[in-house]
Amino acid sequence: MTSGDTTIRVTGLRSTLRDLQRAGADAEDMKTLMHQLGSIVATAAQPLARHHTGAMASSIRPGRGKTKAVIRAGGARVPYAGVQHYGWPRHHISPNPFLVDAINATRPRVLAQLDKGLVDLIGKRHFDIK
Repeated sequence: MTSGDTTIRVTGLRSTLRDLQRAGADAEDMKTLMHQLGSIVATAAQPLARHHTGAMASSIRPGRGKTKAVIRAGGARVPYAGVQHYGWPRHHISPNPFLVDAINATRPRVLAQLDKGLVDLIGKRHFDIK
């Protein structure tokens, strides 16, 4: 983790998604699948965030990407989410990597759901799975 970003790479996922698109899979179906994956992590991250008022935990939400699951925290009303997550030593704010912890805790479930979702998308188009 160099810049604070956590990424899970699934080998062959990009080409699988591209092949599904070429075969006629609906982009909305893929967005829905990625949103479901993000929801798993977002739900796990909410109780891990610091709860002074609950605003930061409430700001954790999944995004809708066609090729990736995105989890966002913070916003205009909660501009301090990044500081709480990564810390700010100069101001004596220790890091609380709630998003990274949630990703690590839910990784097996997310990968299983990804596998099931891709099988469902492939089955919806009546392709053979090898």
